[in-house]
Amino acid sequence: MCIVRREKWIRRIGWWRRLRERDISPDVITYTSLIGGLGLVGQPDKATDVLEEMREYGCYPDVAAYNAAIRNFCIAKRIGDAYGLMNEMVKKGLSPNATTYNILLRTFYWWNDLISSWNLYLRMRETGCLPNTQSCMFLIRLLRRHEKVEMALELWNDMVEMGFGSYILVSDVLFDLLCDMGKLDEAERSFLQMVEKGQKPSNVSFRRIKVLMELANRQDALRNLSEKMALFGGSIKLAGSEESDLETSGSMTC
Repeated sequence: MCIVRREKWIRRIGWWRRLRERDISPDVITYTSLIGGLGLVGQPDKATDVLEEMREYGCYPDVAAYNAAIRNFCIAKRIGDAYGLMNEMVKKGLSPNATTYNILLRTFYWWNDLISSWNLYLRMRETGCLPNTQSCMFLIRLLRRHEKVEMALELWNDMVEMGFGSYILVSDVLFDLLCDMGKLDEAERSFLQMVEKGQKPSNVSFRRIKVLMELANRQDALRNLSEKMALFGGSIKLAGSEESDLETSGSMTC
């Protein structure tokens, strides 16, 4: 399959060269496709040369074109060159978007590189580029893997304050981390923050918190959370209660 794909892109590169020989100027979409293809056949440097060639023919690279070239360097494990292109974007007056950052965050996730991931997130925050759900999931899963409670809560609080990312998806991983680390106060606070935003925590997360609160004999806190969950429909079964367990209409996939 890889050989077939390589041959396919080599044919496309030949077709693109024939366009140039006939003085037919490709548009930015065509150039971007070529840049991505050169990366797939292991030629990230040649793809970067295409960025320069675009300008010579009056077709200026956009964010998508740079993203394709940055992805090529990440595939080649040349993260320094990827950062160099991102910095070049800024000098050219282009702002890296969430996709730009996600290309790098995915690479750091594969490498299990928490420090680089977190520094990149701080850069996003400082430059005003709000993470999307994919960004948040790369980060929270890595924080969960490294058991970094404070950093995970910082990410969560940023989400709550600035309104980015999916509360449903991120909260499941966050609650797993908090419960594993015995941070029931933090789990309760995050749970209530989510409810205040009109977002229903998943049944799986609620039941896990419920079990730990029962073991810790925190009946008042559990009753409060149960009442909040009941606002979304269904009924709650507390310790010593005859009410049925929480069965909300419609299951939430996380």
